[in-house]
Amino acid sequence: MAVSVGMQNFFELGVQPKREMRSRLNLVAAAEAHILWKTRLGHHVHGSIREPLESAPLGQDGICQLGSWINGSVFEPLRGSDVYQQLSDAHQQFHQMGALIIEKLKAGDRNGAEKTFLNEYSQALRHTIQSLIDINKILRED
Repeated sequence: MAVSVGMQNFFELGVQPKREMRSRLNLVAAAEAHILWKTRLGHHVHGSIREPLESAPLGQDGICQLGSWINGSVFEPLRGSDVYQQLSDAHQQFHQMGALIIEKLKAGDRNGAEKTFLNEYSQALRHTIQSLIDINKILRED
């Protein structure tokens, strides 16, 4: 595996800083929260739930806990690494595609919303979760 300069610095942090990061992060809960959001949005796409959803908050990747970690100091040791950038990009796309789906639903474009949901939105979630898995593996290495 190729290691970027930022990642090399992260590996050199040692066990204690990784333990501290692990104690501050619940990566499983972050993944679960995004899976639940996808499920909730899927109910809207398929018409099985009728509650108001606003696209503006969903479209902002910094409003959820994972977004605050990505944009804050928690992931500071990872900045500059490939895995950090992959997580940041995928998470941002997850929120942007979610907002797009809601806008399509509001405009009456259920087919377009479903297509985006099944493709770009699902892919963004997969990439977000894979990045969280990769980070978790790194944090567990001694």
